[in-house]
Amino acid sequence: MRQLRQDVRITLRGLGHSPTFTATVVLVLGLGIGMAVAMFTVFEAVLLRALPVLEQDRIVVPRTVDASGVDIAMAPQELDELRRESRTLSDVAGVAHQGAFAYPMVEGDQSIVLDQARVTGNFFELLGARPALGRLLRPEDDVIGAPPVLVLSYETWRRQFGGDSAIVGRQLTDPYLQWSYTIIGVAPAGLGYPVGVDYWIPPPIRDSPLDAIARLTPNVTMATARGDFFSTMQAIDGQRAASGQLAAIAGVEIRTFPQAVVGDVRPALRVLTAAVVLLLLIACVNVGNLLLLRLTTRAHEIAIRRALGASSVDIARQLLVESGTLTVGGGLVGFAGGGALLRLLLAFAPAGLPQMDLIRFGGASAWITAAVTTVAVVLVGILPLLTVIRGNLASPLRFNTRSSDTKARLRVRQWLVGSQVALALVMLAGAGLLVHSLERLERVKLGYTADHLSFLSLTVPITPATAGETFTTLLEEVAPRLRALPGVIALTPAGVRPFMGPHVFTSGWEAEGQAPTGRNENRIVPVEVGGPEYFRTLDIPLLRGRGLLDSDGENSPGVVVVSEAAARLFWPGQDPIGKRIRFAGDTSAASWRTVVGIAGDIRYRTLRVARPTMYVPWRQFGFGGLVAVRTTSSLQGMLPAMRRVVHEVNPEASIVRAQTMDELLASQLTLSKLSSLLLSGFGLVALLLVAIGLYGVMASAVRERTRELGVRAALGASPERLRREVLQQAFTVAGAGALVGIAGALATSRLLGSLLFQVSPTDPVALVGACGLLLVVALLAAFIPARRATAIDPAQALRAE
Repeated sequence: MRQLRQDVRITLRGLGHSPTFTATVVLVLGLGIGMAVAMFTVFEAVLLRALPVLEQDRIVVPRTVDASGVDIAMAPQELDELRRESRTLSDVAGVAHQGAFAYPMVEGDQSIVLDQARVTGNFFELLGARPALGRLLRPEDDVIGAPPVLVLSYETWRRQFGGDSAIVGRQLTDPYLQWSYTIIGVAPAGLGYPVGVDYWIPPPIRDSPLDAIARLTPNVTMATARGDFFSTMQAIDGQRAASGQLAAIAGVEIRTFPQAVVGDVRPALRVLTAAVVLLLLIACVNVGNLLLLRLTTRAHEIAIRRALGASSVDIARQLLVESGTLTVGGGLVGFAGGGALLRLLLAFAPAGLPQMDLIRFGGASAWITAAVTTVAVVLVGILPLLTVIRGNLASPLRFNTRSSDTKARLRVRQWLVGSQVALALVMLAGAGLLVHSLERLERVKLGYTADHLSFLSLTVPITPATAGETFTTLLEEVAPRLRALPGVIALTPAGVRPFMGPHVFTSGWEAEGQAPTGRNENRIVPVEVGGPEYFRTLDIPLLRGRGLLDSDGENSPGVVVVSEAAARLFWPGQDPIGKRIRFAGDTSAASWRTVVGIAGDIRYRTLRVARPTMYVPWRQFGFGGLVAVRTTSSLQGMLPAMRRVVHEVNPEASIVRAQTMDELLASQLTLSKLSSLLLSGFGLVALLLVAIGLYGVMASAVRERTRELGVRAALGASPERLRREVLQQAFTVAGAGALVGIAGALATSRLLGSLLFQVSPTDPVALVGACGLLLVVALLAAFIPARRATAIDPAQALRAE
């Protein structure tokens, strides 16, 4: 222990004599460790930490899908039948098919919009969750006549209600139904299902479509459960077909509950965590290289210590204490920087990121810092330690810069820089792929015009029996007055907001004359509702026929406009105008709808895919309070006048939510932008570290070749030739690393496949761009040592020798 304290004192004294070197090493390590700590904290909270449920891997989310992979909703009675008939599911609960969706609630005179999830009363019992405050929903809360109650999510309780411990018993009012919901409890932290949920209530409408969530019976495997679920749902689907509804099940999927909670965030987090591991490795290699350079300058000191009797073990221990001290210093800087980076990351994190309420900089981060620092100590200290153990340093008392040992050490440092170049290229290529994909996503043709397009959600008190009539009256009175406002170009009722997904507000279908076998294979298609100005408001091109008219009323013949993709799906190779189609399950004589027009394809339900779409008149389908409006100026400037008009028409009505299309698009791009930004940032830091490493190696090489370069200059070698040779040496090191990096990038880029849009994982633009950027930076880093080589005075070089 006394020897260790003495080694530490010697180390601190020596590092104090080299403040620039010490600060550089600590900052480089602090940067790498800090980024790793921030990213690992998120990774641990989102992907590794157990959810606050009982036996999370025994809870599954089964679903049936059609031929295109779109979820098929279940009726409540089908959910009950699944619960009775399944041999592998011990219990089954229901979650509203649309997942969590924005819904206005009123507390006092304040209106707030939160994401609501409707679940059956046994939802929390199935999960085995325990409340953070109050109690959770029970089966007796989900019966007709039960008092309306709700459970808040932990994050919403903290964010929206300030973590008020007296929240239980307060009430939120549904402005549509005028029901007052009593807050009965707060769910545990980390329970975010469906994704983005702010609160849970029992389904107010007893026949609303549901998705299943279930618990496996003991000793049942996922494969067995999948087969049993498929056969059970096929039997239920057969009964549905026999009753006149269409069978559309093409397959089933089963995910564990953790997989369902994390969702699309999992691949992005894995890629970013892998990138930060590479960055940490680059930082450690960089510091190891700097320590080797420092050993070169300390060769005489170590040789004297050897001559005075110090063993290789003594010197190795001293070097290990030095590298450990530097790494611990970097760990302390990284711990402080990791907290700041994590706060910055959470500030820019996309809304709805799962388990946000679990991501905190605290005890877990401290353990992560300790683990990462320990790994860094090993990585940083191993090369200098091996150098001493192998006896390659300071064996002679006089240090000879022309010795084979010196050249061998230079080759080791060059190999280390080459490995940094390879690792950085893998990271930069991945960043290039994500940036290229994001650019494609931002420039994708939507099929409609987003500029100055907005969506307004209107509320008015209703009863379930008179909802349609009340909303119809409101729209007929409000729409003309809103259209009359200066700056309003067009306005139309709409069914759902953009990007609600391909499984909400959809329908199976049957084409007239279609064979029964063909009907059973039909895909589910989104249904959009609109008025006479629908296509003008959204600026969707009508390719043939006509759009929706005001005369397409409830007593008029049914009509439908189909998109190009729907026309190809329904009647491949045929003219769809005049053809007839009807929704699945509606077998009445008046159910047929005549195709009156063909519209262009749009990316409305999902940004990445243009889906087949049917458009029906709102008077023939219903209106739920959503209005699309196109204006000449920004929505914010016109919103006060719009609110005033709605209030004047009906004092009980209001606009509870207003969103521009640009805002909706931005929400779809947030995760892609964040992933691209973080990976690009990691890549730039790696690039900086590569530049530092290459500069250090080339500066050392020029210093060790001082006599040789001076002699060559005296013999007539031109400065341009000497400079070119130094740059060529740097280019060789960087080029070799780049070749290895290209192979690594090609091998690992497929991990990004699920994050890319219209970009191949082997996209040459990203690879060539990353290579070009790295080589340019490498040459710039080597330029200063190259200039120094041409400035050597031959006489001074010989005297120094």
